Amino acid sequence: MDPPDQSPTRTRRRIFLGWLFLGWLFLAGIAGYAALPQIDALGLYYDEAFLAQQARDFVEPGQAGQHPASVRSVQLMGRPFPVRNAVYLGSLKSQLLIPALALSGSSPRTVRLATFATAWLALGLAMLWVARVFGEGAAGLMGLLVASDPTFFFLSQFEWGPFTTNFLCRAGAALCIVLAWRSESVPRASAWALGGGALLGLGVFSRADFILIPGAAGIALAILRPDLIRSAFRFRRGPLIAGTAAFLITALPMIGSAFALLDSAGATADRGSWLFRAQVLWQSLDGSQFLRLMQTGGLFNRTPDVLAPGGWLGWMVLPSAGILLVDLIRRQRRGSPARLDPRSFLLGFALLLTLVMLALPGAVRAHHQLNTLPLLHLIIACAALTLWRSGGSRLNRLARGVACAGIAGIVVSNLVLIRHTAQFIETTGGRGRWSHALDEFAGEIDREPANTVVSLDWGFHEPLLFLTRQTRLVESIWSLPQTLAQGNPWVFDADAQTVYLVHDIPYDLFGLGPKLLLAARLAQTPSARITPHRDRTGDPAFYSVRFAGPHRLSYDGQFRVRPRSAQ
Repeated sequence: MDPPDQSPTRTRRRIFLGWLFLGWLFLAGIAGYAALPQIDALGLYYDEAFLAQQARDFVEPGQAGQHPASVRSVQLMGRPFPVRNAVYLGSLKSQLLIPALALSGSSPRTVRLATFATAWLALGLAMLWVARVFGEGAAGLMGLLVASDPTFFFLSQFEWGPFTTNFLCRAGAALCIVLAWRSESVPRASAWALGGGALLGLGVFSRADFILIPGAAGIALAILRPDLIRSAFRFRRGPLIAGTAAFLITALPMIGSAFALLDSAGATADRGSWLFRAQVLWQSLDGSQFLRLMQTGGLFNRTPDVLAPGGWLGWMVLPSAGILLVDLIRRQRRGSPARLDPRSFLLGFALLLTLVMLALPGAVRAHHQLNTLPLLHLIIACAALTLWRSGGSRLNRLARGVACAGIAGIVVSNLVLIRHTAQFIETTGGRGRWSHALDEFAGEIDREPANTVVSLDWGFHEPLLFLTRQTRLVESIWSLPQTLAQGNPWVFDADAQTVYLVHDIPYDLFGLGPKLLLAARLAQTPSARITPHRDRTGDPAFYSVRFAGPHRLSYDGQFRVRPRSAQ
């Protein structure tokens, strides 16, 4: 066994990494202190429930629910183990939730605590990666900027899409790849490369658009550091083969879905213009995205239409990139090749990945645009350090002041926005699709096992599957259009214990809610009882409809209800 390396450089690095760990621990503690008391403040969102319910199906196999046809599972120890949520979405998040639900029970709080822990583990790994490549100072500043970012803060609790698992995969993969490259031992390098490749493949398995991240990184390397690629093929073939094999194996389930993905109009459809995607990116950077979603009740397409305060971070990205570019040009003129500076790769990679995500037709949610996290935060951190290290003259002291003021301004504006959003959540308890009204309805309806709940709009079925234990649930929003497409009316035979759930405008998605409410108001035999379910501000989040006695509900473009005895 080789003696431990006690060189001053190694000792100094360990000290810095120790301080970095304490800094991460401090930030995580502050975030937990702020987040955990209100982590139950919002109602359970559809995407949260959709991913969590498949984990619950495995933990509580007797309670297995009904999911869309895209869901796939395999039998493992006699239980349904989730492997695919949709043609473009693997079940990594569901799989990671299984231990949490097994240990702490199936509840929204458990899901959100597990999500929060995943996000902060990912940030810790990202800080370690940055420390290895850009230095401990850049890692600390980047961690501070990400930790105080309202978008990260709220998505690390109330997640839609597998944002946290994708962040974990790319942060862990980046760290493993750097460790593999710098390891002088071939077996150790191969082990790290195996881990890095496996995490990249799991990222692709988690969500298909993850493939753009290693793709953009590879293109940036080919342009800026082709020497590293040549060196890998010449001198690192073993680790390269190990990493590639691990990537292909872990990404195989999504690779197998590639043709189905291309054939799926819903997965690749352009759901928003380039301008809308740019607006989502900006809302994510200035920290207003989650507040806008709270204001609109979860109507993503309407977030640009509401007014919301924003932080400084978005405004600092381009000036920071300019500072780095000027410094790289200056170093190039002094004889230091700019392409060898890791900040060149950072700028190229961040620019390319941002443009690719903006060009992707279906990337209309914040978790798509946050594939760039923490690259843009890192650019700001590196720019601040560049100004700080610029020297001791009066002009350079001014540059140091600008760097401190910029970082402080970003952090303070972020904290103000976090507080503002938290107060909005505390006041409303969530609106529309995030309203606590559905959670309360689930508790009430589950105390009456004879009831059947029929969901006639998106947003009801999966949360109710997760929140109930005894209620019979029927989701008709997928079978109804299929029946109509065959030229037949949709028909549902029911009794007085049947409850229909619908949204009214603006939350209605399929156009069924207003039509059923109209039919219920006009119905005389059987009569109907319409109950609005309101959020804390008194606004209706959704409606439940009951008809008196056995009846048949049919739909052929309009709803018709008749007593069964009259048919």
